[in-house]
Amino acid sequence: MKPEETSGGTSGLESPKSTPSPEKTTPSKFELLAKKVGLWLLFLLIGALAVTLALYLPAQSKLSKAQAEVERLAAIETQYNELLPQFELAQAQTLVYKTISDASLLRTALLENDASKASQQMRYVEDDLAALNIPTYPEILQRLQSQFGKLKTADNAQLSITELDEFYKDLLLLADNLR
Repeated sequence: MKPEETSGGTSGLESPKSTPSPEKTTPSKFELLAKKVGLWLLFLLIGALAVTLALYLPAQSKLSKAQAEVERLAAIETQYNELLPQFELAQAQTLVYKTISDASLLRTALLENDASKASQQMRYVEDDLAALNIPTYPEILQRLQSQFGKLKTADNAQLSITELDEFYKDLLLLADNLR
């Protein structure tokens, strides 16, 4: 045996020899270009992320709020469309009852033989008939207008009252049909 083998405490293993460090070489143009492109892409992604956070997220929030508002308004529009026929009916009933009231006042004026009051009430009833528009009962409206024409052309108070009574009955029929 060799004295080195028995006397060391390494039992045959040699310590690794230090390898010479490689010389630092300057990076090639391709490597520099690759680093620049990589940095450029990194900054591009960071910028895109910043734009997304700054612009897209608030816009998305506004869009979701707008969609919620549209849904709320759609419900209101549905209610409006459901209530519109009821409103139109109430409006028509109001006009019919106003015409009935004016016809009653006309009857009072005819019974009292008050020509100026009767003339004024005739104009009111005529205006009410012009405003009355009920497409579901056009035949009744035509009959009312015809009856009122007869009332306007009546020669004496008694004939006027008779024609007014017929006109009043037609108004009551219209009011009953509108329920």
